[in-house]
Amino acid sequence: MLRKITRLLPLVLMLVLASTVMAQQGGERVLTPGTPVTGLLNDAGIVQVYTVQGQAGQVLTLTASNEIGIPLALVLNDAQGNIVAQVVDTQVTGQLSLNAVTLPSDGTYYVTVFKAGGVQSVSQVSFTLTLTLETPGETAEPSAEPTAEPTTEVTPDLGSGEVTPEGTVDVGQVVTTSGMEVRLTWSSTDDLDLEVRDPVGGSLYWETPTVASGGSLSGNVNQGCEVTTAQSPTETAIWSPGGIPTGSYEVIVYFQESCNGGNPASFTLTPTVDGVALSSLQATLLPDQVYVASFNIAGNGTASFSQFNGVVSEDLPAAAGEVIAGAQPVEIGSFTTGVISNEQPYQAYRFTGSTNDLITISMNADTGSLDPFLFLLDANGNVIRSNDDLALGETDASINNALLPADGDYIIVATRYAKRLGGTEGEYTLTISSQATNLSEAFLNLPRGLLEVRLLWNTSADLQLLVRDSAGNAVYDDAPTIRSGGTLAAAGNVNCTVPDGTPFSYIYWPTNLPPRPGSYEVEVWFQNECNDPSPVSFNLYVTYNGREIFSDTVQPLLNDRYLTSFTLQADGTAIPSDGGIITGVDSLDYRSELENALPLTTAEPRNGSITFDNKFDLYVFTANAGDIVTIRMNNTSGTLDPTLYLIGPVGNLVAENDDAVAGENTNSLIADLTLPESGQYIIIATHFGALYGGTTGTYTLTLSQP
Repeated sequence: MLRKITRLLPLVLMLVLASTVMAQQGGERVLTPGTPVTGLLNDAGIVQVYTVQGQAGQVLTLTASNEIGIPLALVLNDAQGNIVAQVVDTQVTGQLSLNAVTLPSDGTYYVTVFKAGGVQSVSQVSFTLTLTLETPGETAEPSAEPTAEPTTEVTPDLGSGEVTPEGTVDVGQVVTTSGMEVRLTWSSTDDLDLEVRDPVGGSLYWETPTVASGGSLSGNVNQGCEVTTAQSPTETAIWSPGGIPTGSYEVIVYFQESCNGGNPASFTLTPTVDGVALSSLQATLLPDQVYVASFNIAGNGTASFSQFNGVVSEDLPAAAGEVIAGAQPVEIGSFTTGVISNEQPYQAYRFTGSTNDLITISMNADTGSLDPFLFLLDANGNVIRSNDDLALGETDASINNALLPADGDYIIVATRYAKRLGGTEGEYTLTISSQATNLSEAFLNLPRGLLEVRLLWNTSADLQLLVRDSAGNAVYDDAPTIRSGGTLAAAGNVNCTVPDGTPFSYIYWPTNLPPRPGSYEVEVWFQNECNDPSPVSFNLYVTYNGREIFSDTVQPLLNDRYLTSFTLQADGTAIPSDGGIITGVDSLDYRSELENALPLTTAEPRNGSITFDNKFDLYVFTANAGDIVTIRMNNTSGTLDPTLYLIGPVGNLVAENDDAVAGENTNSLIADLTLPESGQYIIIATHFGALYGGTTGTYTLTLSQP
């Protein structure tokens, strides 16, 4: 994992600040001390940004008010985007102030005004904003309006429910004469990997073998099972003699790949700090498991292990009842700061939401090494959604556009990777926001089912929702019901017929027709813009037995097909898969598997299988330019929807096929193809959707020449 430290800009500011700041630099919306300005918040402008020219040491006061009592929020940022001060009208008075803020430096500051939580139904708010700037020793400019009584940002009590003051994680330096090392040793040919994360945000890993704090990592042993050794394979993280950071170090061991028949791997982990070895930790991992431990270096140079270590799980950091009991109240539209440490590995917050609210929660690390992790729970402690990393390489956490299933209280758990087992620490900012929607009564009154698939989007475009069941049958607008019980109850803007409000599609299995266990696919096809060129963004939600099992927010282009899949288990649970825009062969990392490709001749067919764990098989044959070949891939069991790709000797895509006869025969056929050049050709046997496909089963592959 790569560590990224950021300063928070609230989510709504992230979306608009870049373009707005550019506009302000042209001289518009400049605040002048003592001169009130009026602004308007509406659907076209959900925030307003103003500039202030200030000097270091000046004392700034800002007041905002509106006549209809709508709660507003103010955020003051410096030119680098750092939050200087912020305030929310938590008392719902329609008035609020940023009082006596001392500016830290000369330059331009940005004031952002927006609606606080709970006012989605108010489409337009007019407000007045007044600035006062006072230089110490001088008389302040008079204000045109009286200053409102101050309100403060909601800063909840923390952790266990006791009031805990806002803290910091202190990181210092200690000088060593022998440096430090963390040694991982095991006794098999398996590929295990070591990662050590330091207290200042550095991450030593095979992809990042050096860090700014002075650490370096030895070579990656048994990588990819290519060159292996069972003679005490060892990976070592080393800090040379000199200064090293004090604080918490997180140590992670990954069982990346089994090179030894899938057997458990036992290992020993030994940190040594300035020549003094800590007691070794021994543990055993199964393939794909991850082990985490941490140790702390004190200011006097002594070191000790944390009391917690073990295999990482997806569980909450504490029992659900304990988490709920300690949750502190926050509001939608608020910004809350907190700290995660080894002593306080999580904090819980409670807010009130309504059915079908779209909620986004962001947790951004501000200091230290913190790797945020978020949970969203219902009032009973059931996990609605969780997130570890915002994106690849982005270790801040965000739960985007969660569709609340009912009115009532919801719980946010702000924690870190590996929760109690983890060792990253630091301060964070938590942002809770909602997206206004115009959902019709028809959406609010949709029939309920055991399996539910909802699709919402933002334009007049025609997006087709399709679900393929475990028998391979598809329910969509041309087949609104199927034998297994799948039913299309709403079809959005089908044929460019635009209803009132937010467009949506809905497919469900009624409660009296439970869906059969097996693999399912969900496809979203951007069919037609319907004379609306606006960028499309859709939210997809899959719910099973009342619990969300998958969700995604996607911005497709015209004719894009989005695909995801999931497996329903016999015990009533579900296993989701990845989802994404279908890009065909480009989504498959077949080149790394070429050495395992099987030879294919015209004399002998090949049998194979496509599963969730085996998305494709590779075959090779040699031919001459001008040869004519036919390649067939036929389903022999399961729901498999075969797809073929043929790669030429220079790595180019020569041919591809999904259906032998569109709409009639889902087997794959590349027929009577004249090969363009001599050399080795690669056949990729996969399923519809390539990486994101969900159909599985066995097949027969044949190569023939006339």
